[in-house]
Amino acid sequence: MTDGSGDDPGGNTPSQRLGVREIARRIGVAPITVSRSLSNPGRVSAETRARVLEAIEQIGFVPNQLASSMRGNGRMIGTVVPPLINSGIAEQVQGMSDECHEGGYSMLLVQGEFTREAEEKAIRTLLGWRPAGMILQSFVQSETARALLQGSGAPVVEISEVKGRDPIDMVVGISNFETAYAMTMHLAAKGYRRIGFVSTPIHGNDRLQQRRTGYHAALTKLGIKNHDGMEVEVPITAQGGAEALVALTSRHKHIDAIFFSSDTLAVGAVQECHRRGWAVPGRIAIAGYGDMDLAAQLYPRLTTVRVNRYDMGRRAVRQLLARLGGDVEVPTVTSLGFEIIDRESA
Repeated sequence: MTDGSGDDPGGNTPSQRLGVREIARRIGVAPITVSRSLSNPGRVSAETRARVLEAIEQIGFVPNQLASSMRGNGRMIGTVVPPLINSGIAEQVQGMSDECHEGGYSMLLVQGEFTREAEEKAIRTLLGWRPAGMILQSFVQSETARALLQGSGAPVVEISEVKGRDPIDMVVGISNFETAYAMTMHLAAKGYRRIGFVSTPIHGNDRLQQRRTGYHAALTKLGIKNHDGMEVEVPITAQGGAEALVALTSRHKHIDAIFFSSDTLAVGAVQECHRRGWAVPGRIAIAGYGDMDLAAQLYPRLTTVRVNRYDMGRRAVRQLLARLGGDVEVPTVTSLGFEIIDRESA
């Protein structure tokens, strides 16, 4: 049991985790005033709350949100997920949840965004619950975020991307560069030479950045010049995929294949081809990414990249639990495999 000051119940000193009392001392108010500023801001003046928030920002304080009954438990794994829970992310979360359940841990999920500010906010929120370990499913973009995570003392697994990374602690996933490189080379091996690329917005998304880089590297290896306008970014919806197809085929009449960074986008493109009476792959070849359930039921069945997201989620939690159990031999980088699933759409 603690006195509500925010000091860590596990024995960490105030210098390791600054609490409510330190905030109060610095700005000359009572600790209860700081607590009210965070939990019930309507009970303090706007000026006082502004001073509290400024002090929090200066010293990197993370409010402890755990209820007293939970503070002694410590059997919680926290995760920050991207803003859109698509089928792939949902599979990862399910794998994490199942592994947590079997290991006797609960899971706390916080939604993040692909911006520095939103990511830092999500990480602060997550750390406020004092999780035993953390899994991040989005790229850590700022030194502030890295400092928060490293200073927490809890093990951290970054999930999905393993190439070109300097992990905070551990990373579990695949090389998105290699998956995109392999798919582009696969399309080229089937005779396609004017290959477009469609993704959701890439800024701040390390996975998509690596896929685009892999696509470029394959074209360079093949000696294929990527003409201007053969890449499009759209929202991750079937409509977005349809609109990307229309945009690319309008700009480039002889484009013969499009590689979509998500099956959701590819499905929308195939459906748009049907509406226009275009044969797939006769008029244009379509390839996706993810091998969602619908990929094998679509007509024609979708050529795609298969990544075992469920296993990725389980493996990430397994790494954390091994570290928490005292295993010092847990690998820093765990790279999982992928498959190119060749079906009738390309």
